[in-house]
Parts: sequence; structure tokens; C-alpha cells
Amino acid sequence: MKIRAENIQQTFDAIYSFVDYSLTHANQVSPDVFSLTKIEQLLSQLGNPHLAYKVVHVAGTKGKGSTCAMISSGLQAAGFNVGLYTSPHLIRFNERIQINGKMISDQELIDCFNRIIPFVDDLNPVSTFEITTAIAFDFFREKHVDYAVIETGLGGRLDATNVVKPVLSVITSISIDHTTFLGNTLPLIAAEKGGIIKPEVPVVVAKQKDEAKSVLRAIAAERKSEWIDIEDKYGSIPVEEHAFSQKIAIWEKKDQLRLAEWLESQKEPNWKPEFITIPFSGLHQTDNAVAAYAALAAIKKYESNVDLEKMADGLAKTFWPCRFEKIQDSPLIIADGAHNLDSIQKLIFLFNRFYGNREIICVFGASADKKCNEMINELAPNVSRFIVTRSTHPRAAIPKDLCDMVIRCGKHVQLTDQIEEAYDIICNSRNDGIYIVTGSLFVAAGFREIVMQQKGNLPYFT
Repeated sequence: MKIRAENIQQTFDAIYSFVDYSLTHANQVSPDVFSLTKIEQLLSQLGNPHLAYKVVHVAGTKGKGSTCAMISSGLQAAGFNVGLYTSPHLIRFNERIQINGKMISDQELIDCFNRIIPFVDDLNPVSTFEITTAIAFDFFREKHVDYAVIETGLGGRLDATNVVKPVLSVITSISIDHTTFLGNTLPLIAAEKGGIIKPEVPVVVAKQKDEAKSVLRAIAAERKSEWIDIEDKYGSIPVEEHAFSQKIAIWEKKDQLRLAEWLESQKEPNWKPEFITIPFSGLHQTDNAVAAYAALAAIKKYESNVDLEKMADGLAKTFWPCRFEKIQDSPLIIADGAHNLDSIQKLIFLFNRFYGNREIICVFGASADKKCNEMINELAPNVSRFIVTRSTHPRAAIPKDLCDMVIRCGKHVQLTDQIEEAYDIICNSRNDGIYIVTGSLFVAAGFREIVMQQKGNLPYFT
């Protein structure tokens, strides 16, 4: 019997009473469980809310959350009413569903859940992610959004979000991750991510390794989708770089000669590159920003009254925490949700670039089904010591196991069983080094939440 939720805790309890694959170790889940059938049936009974607005659909291994946030911010700057659906959340579940940067309220979430639950099949129930996706789609229809920027949860081809009929698809950087479900090679993973490419719908493709790009290009060609490759179409370079922001020059490569003349003498009175500022650092975020810009430029083609420059300016207002984010000044703590080898390598480049002359202490926690040993081995030569810990997430790796990995690297390590203990160690230390919190978005978010509670001066979603 379906029970009507009376408060937000009952709503969360009900949502999480369905199977939640994100809380389950990958080895305990068969890839065969993923299908679009149940979400399609549920949405059909709700009147197909996902067809009531324009959708930008985003998949990828890394950078898709940042790219979604920047696209959403750019569309808002142009005056559109914009829904944003992402996962996982950092602190509050409500973060997953936003309109114009504002989270769905508790009451709105309760109301949406109660509207949807009567249509859930008790004999063939949906997953937690599927019902959350249905809530987001229904909420966006209720609030009459113009656009919804939708991030895939896992993969693409069989992801619950892949029922949408987008006006634009975007694929961010692809690397090795979630191998149990997506395959253990880049071509296999790219084929799953490329499943969001729809017939005759343009696709923006961020910088990729050749073996992933060739798979994506073949899918786009077979489906007659316009191929917008940011490496082929755009040039970009950071012109100002800071630890937590950057200014980027972007131009179309067909204007390369004009760029050379502009750089040499500034004599091109009718032309200059586009300059955008983003609140993120690193070349990987440069690539994400160019992908977001390319997406906005593609949208501009059929939104004739929209000013692309105004949309580009909107990227500076993007708020997307725990991406090389300074969360405390003294001692300096930087939180970054890197959780695979590729993103750890990008993180190392960043902290060596901006803080290479300082002692770096790594606070590390990760999910047990990630390649923790690879990440620790990569970090070890670049940090002075480790503090290992764990988040409250059910898939969190046991700190003792992480400790053993660090010891094998010959590094000093302190072991804590809770994030709060790790934070206390930092605050009681007289060390003037820089603390990098990484290995898991859940660990980074846990630290951020503690600092929010202790200091009260960190921004958060409204």
C-alpha cells in the first residue's frame, strides 16, 4: 500500500526505500538491471512531463556537473527560466533539482512525490534514481521552465534521463570509471556515453582521447547528428589564471588569421576573441567552459533574440562547489571531488602550479569500488603526508585499508574513522601547510558541510 508523505523525512525515507544503486557496491549489481522501460512507463502515466520544455542533455565521465552548471548559468543570463537536474548532491538532497539556482523546497519535493507515488508499480518498482528523475521532470513542467539542463546519472544509453528529446546533447571528457557497468575500455565507455546522441540532434563534444572520439563520431554520423567538436571548431587559451578562477579567450578556428593579427597589433577594429571568466581553475575547466560556450552558441542558432555575449558573461556567475574550492583560509583547506586517476592527475597539476612552494597534506577518502591504490600512488610523490578518513556513504573504503596503501608508498599517515576527526586534526595542527581534501565527492562535501557549520561564511545553494 502506498503511503502519502506528510513531511520531508517521510519523503526521503520513501525515496530511499526503493533500490538505490549509488549506495550499492558495484560488484553487487548486475548491469542487466538497467533499462528505460520502467521510467518510460511512469512518465507516460504522468503525461510525459519531460516533453514539456527544451532539454540540454549532458553525459561524460568528468566535468559534466560543472558544464551543466555553466550552461544553466548562461541560459539564465539570457533571461530563460532554467531547470537543472544533477547528481549526486553534496549536502542536501534538494540540490539535485534546481530552477534558476534555487533548490526545490521541502514542500515542493513532498508535493511532487505525492503526485507521483500513486503511479509507481508495486510489483515492478522503480529505483531511487528513477523516481527522483520523474520528480525533477514533473517539477520542471509545473514551474514552466523554458530549458532543463539534465545530467546523466551513470553512463548514458540506459540512464533514466535518456528518455528526453533534447534540442542539444553534450558529451564531456570520457575516462575510465564505473567499469562494472560501462565496460573497461574507453571505446566501450564512449559507446555507452554516446547513447545520448539522438537522430538529427546536434551534439557538442568536449576534448577527448582519439579512441573515445572515433566511437562518438561514428554514432553521430550514423544518427545524422550535427557534430560540434570543440577541438575542431574553437581555439581557447587562459589569459588570466588564478588559484580559484580564470579568464579565457575563445575564438572560432576559422578566425585564426584574424586572431594572429589581433594579437600582433590589435588592429582588427571589428573583431576580437570572446572573453569569458569562470570561477574555476585548471585546463580541464577551460575545456568545460569551452564546451558550455559551444552549447550556448548552438542554442543561439535557433534563439534569434538571444545575445551570445550576454550568455557567455553568465558563466562568471556559476556556483558549483567542491571543484578545487577554497573552503577555509586558516589553515588553508581546498576541497576537490576528484575520484578517479584522471581527475587526481588534474588536481595534482593544479596544486603544484599554485602552491608548489608550500607543504601539501592530503586528506584522502574514497569509495571502496574505486581504484584507491592508483590514486594514492599518484598523489604520494606530490604530498608530504596523508590523513585518511571516510565519509558516511555506504560504499566508503575502510580507512585502515587506505592507511595500508599509504604506508606501502612510504608516506606518513594519520588514520581517522570520521571526517570530523580529520577536521579536528587539521584545526589543532600548527602546520602552515595546505590541506587538500580529495578522493571522493562525498568526503569533499563532508568537509565543506563541517566548515559551513563551524564558520558560517561559505556560500551555498539558496
